[in-house]
Parts: sequence; structure tokens; C-alpha cells
Amino acid sequence: MRFRQFAFNNIRRNTFTYIAYFLSSSFAVMTFFTYLVFVFHPDILKTPIGLPASYGMKVAACITFIFSFLFVLYSISAFLKARLKEFGILTILGAHRKQLNYLIFLENMFIGTASVITGMFCGLLFSKLFLLFGENVLDLKLPMYVPMNAVWITIAAFMGLFLILSFMTTIFIRQRKALEMVQGSRRPKKEPKASIWLALLSVVSLILAPILVSQDGFIYISLALLFDMIGVYFFFTQLFVVIIRLLKKNRRYSWQGLNLLWITELAYKMKDSARMFFMITIVATMACTTAGSVLAIQRYIEYTYTENPFAYTVHHYNSDIDTKTNKKIIPVAEKLEQTLKREGITYQKFRLNTVDIRFKHLGYLDLIRQSEYQEIAKTLSCPNVSLQDREALFIPSNLDPLMESTDTLTQLSFVNQKLSSKIEKLKIKHQYTESLLQRENLVVVNDQTYDQILKALSSDPYTISQRDQYLIPKWNDQILPDVNSIEVQMGAELSSWEKTFFDHDKVALDGYIMSRAEDYYSMKQVTSLTIFIGVFIVAIFSIFIASFLYFKLFIDLQHDQRYYHELSKMGLSQKEMRKAATKQIAFLFYIPLFFSGIQTLVALSALNPLFPVATSTISTGLRAIGIFTAIQTVYFLIVRSRYLAQLKRVMV
Repeated sequence: MRFRQFAFNNIRRNTFTYIAYFLSSSFAVMTFFTYLVFVFHPDILKTPIGLPASYGMKVAACITFIFSFLFVLYSISAFLKARLKEFGILTILGAHRKQLNYLIFLENMFIGTASVITGMFCGLLFSKLFLLFGENVLDLKLPMYVPMNAVWITIAAFMGLFLILSFMTTIFIRQRKALEMVQGSRRPKKEPKASIWLALLSVVSLILAPILVSQDGFIYISLALLFDMIGVYFFFTQLFVVIIRLLKKNRRYSWQGLNLLWITELAYKMKDSARMFFMITIVATMACTTAGSVLAIQRYIEYTYTENPFAYTVHHYNSDIDTKTNKKIIPVAEKLEQTLKREGITYQKFRLNTVDIRFKHLGYLDLIRQSEYQEIAKTLSCPNVSLQDREALFIPSNLDPLMESTDTLTQLSFVNQKLSSKIEKLKIKHQYTESLLQRENLVVVNDQTYDQILKALSSDPYTISQRDQYLIPKWNDQILPDVNSIEVQMGAELSSWEKTFFDHDKVALDGYIMSRAEDYYSMKQVTSLTIFIGVFIVAIFSIFIASFLYFKLFIDLQHDQRYYHELSKMGLSQKEMRKAATKQIAFLFYIPLFFSGIQTLVALSALNPLFPVATSTISTGLRAIGIFTAIQTVYFLIVRSRYLAQLKRVMV
């Protein structure tokens, strides 16, 4: 028998153990390859969203490759530990170190080559589906092509990865003695030990992390992340051992039913793989936090569209623009109205003259006349108020998180000395919680007070701005537009028209147009791109996490089979075996997820002030955690069924 055939037969005999490693590696190759198919598509850079999409895919491919490196490194080292007895027997039979190293190298390269071929083949099969998915998400036309660049880069990257790791992994057995390898996993394990001080450090760190997150400042966020990682790491290495020890001392609980069986074994399993569980927790936290943030941003974008009653807003430049330039001035409002009439769209136009004024503790707010407000109020069914001199109606923006705590506000004080000396302050008579201009915080005063303020600020004309709000009743149906909707197409047309006058030598515009639909659609494309990329990264994370746990269980399989075989001789039934083993597997799967869920909620709660009340990161975080947990539950059921089937074979 040739040496290569011997290596191949080793893989074939250990198919049951290697299958998860092979499938996970193949999935990583497939994902990396499909990302590159997208990156090198000849039509990807022909649209505005194409360039950021290409960059995003490159980043995603790099992340996939980095985690593939860590995953393959851990997997190979774990398999070598599981096969120490086999290597010890080969050493006793006369195999040299070089021959063992060559055997390990050949096995790794066989599996690596098969993973690359399988992954690329599946990538080619699914690349058209991937491009179709990209077309729907990004609204791009991406026909199929021959991705030769993707093929060569994938082969070079992953064959290089498997080649490097195949050389590195020979270090794991270089210092082992033959007797030590023959004993393998049959060597008696020492009882897990823990430091009570490090366990207390874990508790203190886990308490401090959420407290620091609630504080303002980058230094507090950094310290929170540091304490969080310290707390989680020492939980798995120290605190969990202390908890298990306390459970074992509680005879009323530990001696009840099968508790002593799974508690004792769980302590060894958790202690042996503490670093792996720590890494799983961090990876799961990253995945859930990213998913929760993206979902929150998506909801925020939808909210900005549905809660904005005005389809278009024309912002006019200062009125003396024509005295400062020799260019011909083109009114943008006329262009907008001509376009609306051409499409047969009826509209209502409202003129607002706003004064940008700085108030104490609130910053800059927009001041408007009561008469102008009442015109809009009649149409939008806003409350009609009667204001006396120096009284105000305050309308905070729903999209400004800083305005969430203004319910108890009773007055507005000016920062400008000219205003504070003449008017002093404004008394808030009413506060309207429904935003009128969405992004702007408005202060409505009667016309006399408005004129007084305007007169005091006459020396600074740039604080006064004029805008036209266009209300189109037929478009206010709360239905989100797509790329084919007339509102999006008109917004894109007007935006292209405006761009033709940028840096024009002879012509200038008297303002600019803001399109509700165009803003929504452009932001939607960015979030869709993020979701498009993130779905596959989260899939990679979840599969790698499940594979790590699969390896942990099946590397200990021989030990567990001997353990349950002896217990079955003593009267342990299959039902009791399934119950005890299921609890062990459930703890291995769900304890890291439990911690990652808590960390995700803590991280997203720190981001919550950046979003309006209607867009809670906590609710989106819970959705992300729920989805991730559901995916891991599917893996748990698959691994549990395979694992119990192997244990059932050794039961008496």
C-alpha cells in the first residue's frame, strides 16, 4: 500500500468525524467564491451603488477568509488530539516523525483540496441564484458571466490556507511521547480547578460592563467592552467551575435523578474548551449586534418615509444670491412644478419662512409664523392653537433623540444677546408630539413676536431661510415605494437635472430639491447591501459555531461511549442516557448563546439613544437574537440526533 493511499484510507475510515469539517470548509469556500463572483462582475461598477457594493463584498470576503483560517486551525488541532492514540501506535510500529508529519500533511491537503473543489462547484451552481438575489436587493442588472478571476483567487487563497496550516499542525504532535499518544483520551482527567478571586473578578466585570455602557463617552464604552470580555472569559474558565462545584455540594439537587451524571461531565467539557466557548460567545455577539443594528437602521429609514407627509421640499438659497454672481438664476420650484404638471399630479404648496435660532440647552431650533403653521395644520389635521405675544407652540422632531426628554419643558431661553434683552424668553403654551417637518425642531410664535425677532436679527440675514413644502395626497398612502414607482423615478430625474448645473459657468440654481422617495430609496439600497452581505457572514458564523461544538462532542465521543457503556452495565437505561446527554449538549449550545444575547442587548442599548423612539434597537436586537437562536436550535437538533445515535450503539 502506498503512503498516499494509506492517508486516503485514514480519511475514509474517519468519514463520520471529518464530515462536519469538510462541509463547513466547503461552505466557507463557496461563500468566499460567490462574494468574488459579485466583486468581479463587469457591470457592478456601472451604477452608483456598485462601488460601495464591491467594497462591501471585498470586506466580507476578507472576514470569511480570516474566520476560515481560525476555524480550520482549530479543527485540525482538535482532530489531531482525537487521533493521538493512532499516531502513538504508528510510532511504536516504527513510523518516524517525518512520516507522521507527511501523513498529517497529506490528509489535510486531501480534505482541503476536496473542500476547495466542492465549494467552487457549489459556488458556480449557486452563483446565478446569488446574482439574482443581488439584483432584487440592489436593483441592478447582473447577468451571468465566466468568473475566472474569482476561480483563480479562490484556489490560490484556500489552497494556500490549507498548505500553511498543514505545515503548522505538525507542531501539535512534535513534542509528544509514544506512550503519551497511545494513552490519548484514556488518560485520567484532573478535576477542574478554579480561583475564587478570578471567579469574583468575572462577576464584578459582568456587573460593571452594562453600568459603563450607560455612561456617555468613548472611554466608558471602551472600558465596558474590556470588562465584558474579561467577565465572559473568566466565567467559562473560573466561575462556571465554581458554580458546578457548588451544585455538586448541594446533595439535595445533585443526587436527584440523573443530575450528578451530567453535572460532573459538563464541568470537564466546559473547562477543557473554555477558550472555544469564549470565542463562540464573542462571534455570536458580533453577529447578533450587527444584525440588530442593521434591522434598526432599516426600520428608521422606513419611518422617515412614512412619517413625512411632504413628498418634496424646495430649500431656497439666500435672496441676495443674484447680487453676488453674474450667472443666470434658474428657479428650482418652477422645474419641480412643471414636472408634476407634466405627470398630471395634483399638489398643495406651503411656503415657510424659518428663522434659525439658538436656545439654551436645546441648540438651534426653527422659528415659524403662526399664520404659516395654521395653513399646514388645517390640511394635516394638526391642533389649531391661539398664541399670545411671547407664547410658543413647541414641535420637537421625532427623529431627534435629544428631544425625547422635553415633555416637561415650560420655557425657551435665547442665547443671542439681542433677543434676550428684548424678548427674554418664550413661554411654551402647547407642545405637539407629532413631528411636522420630521427632521426639524419647530417653535411656532404669533406673527407679532415673529416680526420682533426678525427685526432684531436683521443684521444677520443668513439666519433666515425660505422653503416650499409640496404635499401630494395620492402618495400619502403609507406604502413604501420601489424602483419602478413614479415618486422614485421623478426624484431621480430631478436629482439628475440638478447635477447638470453643478460648477456651471453661466447658470446657477436658486435652491435645491429634497425628494422624500429618493432619500428613502438611496438609504434603502445601502441597508439592503449591508443585509445582503451580512446574511452570508452571519450564516458563516452560525455554521462555524455549530461545527466547533460538533467537533468538541465527537472528539470526546470515544470517552463518552466508554462512560455510558459502563453506566449501562450498572442499569442506566437508554431513556436516562438520552436525558443526561441532551442536557450536556444543550448547555454547550445555549450557554454561549445566553451570554451573547445579554451582551447584544447591552451593546444595542448603548446605541439606542442614536435612534428615535419609534426605532428601538432593543426590539430589533431581540429579533436578531431570536433568529440566531432558531438557527442554532436546528443545528442542536441535528447534532443531538447524531450524537445520541452513536451513544445508543454502545448501550448494553
